[in-house]
Amino acid sequence: MDNGSRPFDRARYPILKRRVGVHGGRPLIYLDSAATALVSQPVIDAQVRFLQTSCANIHRGAHQLAEEATDAFERTREQLATFFGVVEPERVVLTHGATESLNLAARGWAEGSLCEGDLIVIAADNHHSNIVPWQMLAERKGLSVAWIPLTEEGLLDEDAWARLLVRAPKLVALCQQSNVLGFRQPSLARIAAEAREAGAVVVMDGAQSAGHEPVDFEELGVDFYAMSAHKMGGLTGVGALLCSSRVMEDLRPVYGGGGMAARVDASGWRAAPGPEAFEAGTPPIAAAVAWSAAIDQLKAAGLEAVAAHTRALAERARAGLSALPGVSVLGHRVPRPFESLVSFTVGEVHPHDVGQALDAAGVMVRAGHHCARPVHQACGARASVRASFAGYSTEEEVEALVSAVAQLSAAVRA
Repeated sequence: MDNGSRPFDRARYPILKRRVGVHGGRPLIYLDSAATALVSQPVIDAQVRFLQTSCANIHRGAHQLAEEATDAFERTREQLATFFGVVEPERVVLTHGATESLNLAARGWAEGSLCEGDLIVIAADNHHSNIVPWQMLAERKGLSVAWIPLTEEGLLDEDAWARLLVRAPKLVALCQQSNVLGFRQPSLARIAAEAREAGAVVVMDGAQSAGHEPVDFEELGVDFYAMSAHKMGGLTGVGALLCSSRVMEDLRPVYGGGGMAARVDASGWRAAPGPEAFEAGTPPIAAAVAWSAAIDQLKAAGLEAVAAHTRALAERARAGLSALPGVSVLGHRVPRPFESLVSFTVGEVHPHDVGQALDAAGVMVRAGHHCARPVHQACGARASVRASFAGYSTEEEVEALVSAVAQLSAAVRA
């Protein structure tokens, strides 16, 4: 802990020493962790150490460096299985990120398991990564797609879900935490349980929850769970897909090439056993090894402490921004705590212009539709500004955000 006040020691993040804003004279206030979390020095060191000592390809060579690299890569798989409560590490497939993970679920399982006319249900609070792959699949296979819409408050419409459930969907796509709405959907666990009880496979995007709160995959009761390392303090370019036993046996390789085949000859090919069948080519080895260090950091901090910290900051931002004239916070009418982010608009000012104004003050936020257009449509917003928090974020940074938005709001109304 950092002086008992933050889960992560800010001194371990070299980038926080930067000066930004107008004339480079302001301290960096990074409030865009939902897009990419900052990387600590131990994670950087883990990657550099691997490249300096064991830089080799995996599962191929018999020399010492290749064996060391393979061991380091497989340790990350085993660590992910332990961290997320997956009983068998073989059901952890390493990918290049949550987007590839969700596409693997679509192409590797649903492509061969769903039939023309089958129903796919998509929750409208999903990121595009858990929407578009299913729409593309529906076009290829002649599947039916229906939505669990959002109410004006941003809640999943439970009556609409009840009507969809009786239609016996074959697959239901959910997100554990919206990357736009700050709160956790109160009906999420029940919808997932009802979907599986009805025989549907449940696919969950966990990109915004993994590393922010404790997640036990087996207890979660879903079939596919996707995540990205760079949302968890790791590097870009690596992620994972957690698979239940019932879908793993029917998952088929999507990419053909090196490392994924046990046999290749003139008569055909046979897939390698285990997750290697779905990890064709050279994976992001150094990034995967660095992910292990990021997980160590999360374990040392304690996910309960991380969740409590980001929740307190998000609620502080929610209260401060909601009190400003002309500022509207998406999802503010739901009486549930915001977990790690807050999205808002400032009158008629375009979110991109708000983002630029905050950038000049040294406050880094995300502006746009955040690859979640259906959420914004449901909330009646063309786009929004998003401030998101991590274990290194501070109350002072939240106050700087609110102060900067207050000045902008006052200037717009003057």
